[in-house]
Amino acid sequence: MSASDDFDVMLNEIGDFGRYQVGQYVLYGLVFFYSAFSPIVYIFTATLVPHRCLIKECGDDSETSPFSPSWLKDAVPFTSGEPEKCLQFLSLNNTPALCDFDNSMTVKCSDWVLGGPERSIQTEFDLMCSENEWKMALIGSINSLGVLISVPVVGYFSDRYGRKIWLIVTLVASAILTLVKSAAFNYIFFIVFEFLEALFSGGIYGIAFVLALEYVSPKRRVALGDMIAAWSYTLGNIFVGVIAWALKDWRQILWVLNAPALLFIILIWLIPESIRWLLSQGRYGDAKEIFTKTLKYNKKQISKESQEKLDLWENTGSAITTSDGDESLWTSIKLVSKSRILIIRLFICFYCWIVITFVYYGLTLNSVNLAGTDDMYLNYIVASLADMPSALFTWVGMSKIGRRKTLCLTLLVSGLACFVNPFVPDDAMEFRVPLYVLGKLAIAGAFGVIYMINAEIFPTKLRTSLLGLCSMVGRIGNILAPLTPLLTKYSKFLPLSIFGVMALVAGGLAFLLPETKGRALPETVQDAENLGQRAEYSLLVKYVNVFFPLSLSLSLFVSLSSMCFA
Repeated sequence: MSASDDFDVMLNEIGDFGRYQVGQYVLYGLVFFYSAFSPIVYIFTATLVPHRCLIKECGDDSETSPFSPSWLKDAVPFTSGEPEKCLQFLSLNNTPALCDFDNSMTVKCSDWVLGGPERSIQTEFDLMCSENEWKMALIGSINSLGVLISVPVVGYFSDRYGRKIWLIVTLVASAILTLVKSAAFNYIFFIVFEFLEALFSGGIYGIAFVLALEYVSPKRRVALGDMIAAWSYTLGNIFVGVIAWALKDWRQILWVLNAPALLFIILIWLIPESIRWLLSQGRYGDAKEIFTKTLKYNKKQISKESQEKLDLWENTGSAITTSDGDESLWTSIKLVSKSRILIIRLFICFYCWIVITFVYYGLTLNSVNLAGTDDMYLNYIVASLADMPSALFTWVGMSKIGRRKTLCLTLLVSGLACFVNPFVPDDAMEFRVPLYVLGKLAIAGAFGVIYMINAEIFPTKLRTSLLGLCSMVGRIGNILAPLTPLLTKYSKFLPLSIFGVMALVAGGLAFLLPETKGRALPETVQDAENLGQRAEYSLLVKYVNVFFPLSLSLSLFVSLSSMCFA
């Protein structure tokens, strides 16, 4: 019997979710809660604040002057019903309080009146006017680039040196760098520390998820690993919206969200290292010590057979090692690269990750402009609340019909909701808003399922590394998501249509992943291969050769059709 199987048997005997695990999951919940801040807070720290020229000749004296006075159309040109941000008509008299202009000529202004109480880096660093809007969008892309680099690197170090130590390092470093970022005095300073902070924060969720997953039995993974992670993360998203709503100042927002995170340093004394990771590293004595501590807190006893195996952990691993348990990380990576089955699975996961992050963050970023209310904070919170029931639905789905079918279903539902949404008439918002929320709910569910599947189809020594690698590739979607609003210049149909097509394609590919419901976590490459049937993959190669060209053709067709409907 493998070390993982021995551990699962012992967990069942002592209670795989006793008092000790409950305490650990409370702490992991706080970590998941905090991990939601970094990827999304830039929506508010880099928000575009409505502004117009400050017209001293008509009585404006500060940035808080009335935004829409009765004389505004005489002094400022309008476009699509909105005042120009940085242009005003030429004044016919330089004397203050003489509100007279030549509306045939415009000049650029250097002072502004703000249309709301928000203070973002746009107002702080004088990044007004349309030509600077790309700098605000770049913040999100830079954050995602940092995460893209972070997740495989942090995943590798956590696999190599331990989950616990790297979880604490990433938490504390992320908090410190964000607090430094809150003291930024110009745009370059801010964006450099945005990148540096993402290098650490990007690995937090993945490490915590694997740690939480490896300490419960297969039957508990969905209810605990996915539900607690998903709900904690969603509450973190909602908390960001509430704090931004209350403070409306980017420096205060960053301080309130991140200063308490310095307390995560105490996790050194509160959480244990992963027993499964210790076993994979041959550190049986350390594993026994943590297991004994769990027995004590749960007030349980184990069978004589399990006690004998536990006693062996201090002296030898001969009773629980596996056929390739001595392989190094580099050897494992080479074995994976030679496994046709795992390589195909890995590339399917890559595509699913890109689509899920692209659609999820695309819908999240656009939620602040969701029709139905003009309050961007309320829009964001309502869209985030859609993630809560998604965790419940995916929990039921993964428990009843399995991981693979649930992933396919969530992707297909989100794809259909996004694809249909742009074709709903503008005067039928009672249909468009629910469709938008349905698409967000479904793709949020897919996010939880893809984490679960990734963590269950790869071997122990590579679990965090490959989860990190998939997450890294998925950040391509994060990088592109902040740029999708620019596509509306060509067609209002284009962004959601692209979301829909990509999600539908991913839903089809997800059917080719193995089902892992109720299966033990694979320890070795051979264990991972055995999760699926080799015969299935000879058909897969032929299927992919036809599927991808067809998908590309469909995408081009939809893009051209959307532009025709513009």
